[in-house]
Amino acid sequence: MAETAKAAQDDVWVHSVCDMCFTFCGIKVHRVNGVVQKIEGDPECPHNWGKLCGKGQSGLMGLYDPSRIKTPMKRTNPQKGIGVDPGWVPISWEEALETAAKILGDVRKDDPRKLTITTFDPPAHATIVPAWSAAYGTPNGHWSGYFCGNYLHSSMYLTNGTFHSDFDVEHCKYVILLGNQAGFMMGLNPNIMTQKMADARVKGLKVVSVDPVCSHAGAKANEWVPIRPGTDAALILAMVNVLLNDLNIYDAEFIQRYTNGPYLVSADGLYVRDAAGKPQVWNNQGQQACCHDQGATDLALAGNFTVDGTACQPAFQRLKEHVRQFTPEWASQITTIPAATIRRLAREFGEAAQIGSTITIKGKTMPYRPVAVNIYRGAGAHKHGVHVALSMQILNMIVGAFYRPGGHRGINLVGPDGRWGPSEADGLVVPPERIGHGVNYYRWRVKRPETMGANELYPISTNRSPMYQISTLNPDRIKLPYQPEVLIICRRNHFMANVNHDVTAETLNRFKHVIFMGTHLDEMSYFADLVFPDAHYLEKLELFPNGFHAAVSPATGHYYWGVRQPVVEPPPGVRPWTDILLELAERIGFLGDVYRVLNARFHLKEPYQLDPKKKYTREEIFDRWAKSTLGQEKGLGWMQGHGYHKQERTADELYPIDLAQVRFPIYFENILRAGRDVEAMTRELEIEWDTSDYMPLPVWKPCPAFREQPGNELYAVSFRLPTHFQSITAQNPWLQEFAQHNPYAQKMLVNTVTAQALGIHDGDTIEVESSVARVEGVARVTELIHPEVIGMAGHFGAWAKGKPVARGKGANFSHLLPMDIEHMDWVSSGVDACVRVKVRKAGAAAKR
Repeated sequence: MAETAKAAQDDVWVHSVCDMCFTFCGIKVHRVNGVVQKIEGDPECPHNWGKLCGKGQSGLMGLYDPSRIKTPMKRTNPQKGIGVDPGWVPISWEEALETAAKILGDVRKDDPRKLTITTFDPPAHATIVPAWSAAYGTPNGHWSGYFCGNYLHSSMYLTNGTFHSDFDVEHCKYVILLGNQAGFMMGLNPNIMTQKMADARVKGLKVVSVDPVCSHAGAKANEWVPIRPGTDAALILAMVNVLLNDLNIYDAEFIQRYTNGPYLVSADGLYVRDAAGKPQVWNNQGQQACCHDQGATDLALAGNFTVDGTACQPAFQRLKEHVRQFTPEWASQITTIPAATIRRLAREFGEAAQIGSTITIKGKTMPYRPVAVNIYRGAGAHKHGVHVALSMQILNMIVGAFYRPGGHRGINLVGPDGRWGPSEADGLVVPPERIGHGVNYYRWRVKRPETMGANELYPISTNRSPMYQISTLNPDRIKLPYQPEVLIICRRNHFMANVNHDVTAETLNRFKHVIFMGTHLDEMSYFADLVFPDAHYLEKLELFPNGFHAAVSPATGHYYWGVRQPVVEPPPGVRPWTDILLELAERIGFLGDVYRVLNARFHLKEPYQLDPKKKYTREEIFDRWAKSTLGQEKGLGWMQGHGYHKQERTADELYPIDLAQVRFPIYFENILRAGRDVEAMTRELEIEWDTSDYMPLPVWKPCPAFREQPGNELYAVSFRLPTHFQSITAQNPWLQEFAQHNPYAQKMLVNTVTAQALGIHDGDTIEVESSVARVEGVARVTELIHPEVIGMAGHFGAWAKGKPVARGKGANFSHLLPMDIEHMDWVSSGVDACVRVKVRKAGAAAKR
């Protein structure tokens, strides 16, 4: 009682971490008499140095949302469907936990692989969830999302060794934003990047936005280049061709020293290897072949050679010859960008690279390559999307703008507690364990699928989320040896950010039991049998939410470790969902196994390892993790009082290429080999599978939407707003008000000329119909969109009654998208997020 009275009379600022998007900025929360009054950026946090966007400041509105779930519930209506009332009735926590433990315990005894977990809760997914899943025995705990960067993260791990595409905006002079809005309150570390972008533009940075929609970034850029959706690879490959074969602009020293460009390749596309299996290069000084790691520096990038009777060429020469076919005139017909513009962009990019120049930073003189092409979801969320990302990375690498000041970079390839290392034989970059968690695209075992994501058939991929749906609907499609039965859902809404709603509903109905954990009765809850109330992020304790794989940005100049701590206690009857998982583990009998996995995953050292025979509170677990990571004096209590532990990066850590002692691939021999293995296995299993995208050099291929579809006039695409994140912010009343005052946010964007041809006027209610669904919305006639495109923000269109603020606002783009394996990228499993549609005034079809 005394503690409660004390909390009711306080006036404090509490360190914590925002959760209104996936970047996790540091915040300070003002609590007065037990009530949150205000959220501000934490000036002690390197991630944002006190800056905070409108989303972050609005977080308290979710805390006090009267629509929150505050008690466990069970379904009374056996019928499940879109909009069908589940007939929820409140139940006790004991009944809810016993019911869930019985379901999960029975399935675990039968076959633990029959359990699937779907979530997009990054801190939980980096800590408790994978440990819980592994201890339970299911490999199916990673159904995270289709619009995440399936193609992107796979390609970045392969090319820069990290999870993300980033660039050094502080020293950049020319950047092409390809289907993304980095530096304009979007993407990685938006508060810092936006400030640095503004400063860099004052100093002369040129920003070129290549996007079908003149987005927030496009509106601020020096140049907006509208492009036909799904054709970005054609543009980039044509630019590579111009640089290599017309202008002869490339950084030969970088290619020789830091890429596999000198590796000798035979006619079958594979490296010429020595007896130990290592790739060979041609030493110009010795006029002979030698192993790539023997120290020779004058390596051939062109020429025809014979090694042990095998005719071969350097990979770089194969690249030059390969891209000759991608002329600007060819690309212009595909992208709708004039050939002269493509040539100009290539020339500007090459000249801005300043090949041969240097810069001194923190006392270290380094090559200066102040250009980058940067990518995120928009450009590659198509079939054949991996080819887009690989093309982009080749463009960055040929001018040497890779881990150099001003150029492209990954994040945290070199960490404060370890280095990166080459693959065993090929000498090419692989992710360090801290950020890769075992990812290695040079070691794989293609075999019969045993996972819902068919991981075994995607050796060059990290996120196989779409295959979860394919496997649920038809396990025989991949010869899965079991049928999924139980689904746990938390913080993942496949109706709002997935594909066609009818297919999504059918997928959810295939599970015998669905356990839902959340803050609101959203669209997914309509298919649940059991509901648990989850805590709000201002009520949670989570250690190190800024994961090194995704949310510790080199743009800050620091490494850092933070803590999200509860600013207020959850309402009575509300618990964090990972606490519920741990309680269930104890009831079922595998909590000790969870601790064993956490010991390994957290790298807990003695005396901080968890004893499997004991039970620990979350505070005790995180205290041991903090002390094991940062030292005995920096336990959980220290973290809560200080908010952040930070460590300044050296120049070598900011630009770690000289620490790397690895090469980066501009030729993807491993993809070719992986494809052959996939082809052999799928043929053996008699599974229909397309391996034609497993190529050593990227190409452009048309996605399904590009193919001629008579009567479907336009391409439908989605875009992002800086004031919203995914669909979770649509329920926030402050942010919803922003959207309603934004003239583009909840409208359907139609080009002025296109609208005139279709008889559509600004403000008309229009119908957009794909091959699988129809949605309705209000037209916004504008010049800010490609004439062949209709665009809508990807945050809206909620229909669940449990989200009254979001319900009925805007159209839902995802509903238009087909879901089948033909609309997926065969290498990464990414879903094609572009579709051809018919557009007309509402009611026009009936009138005709």
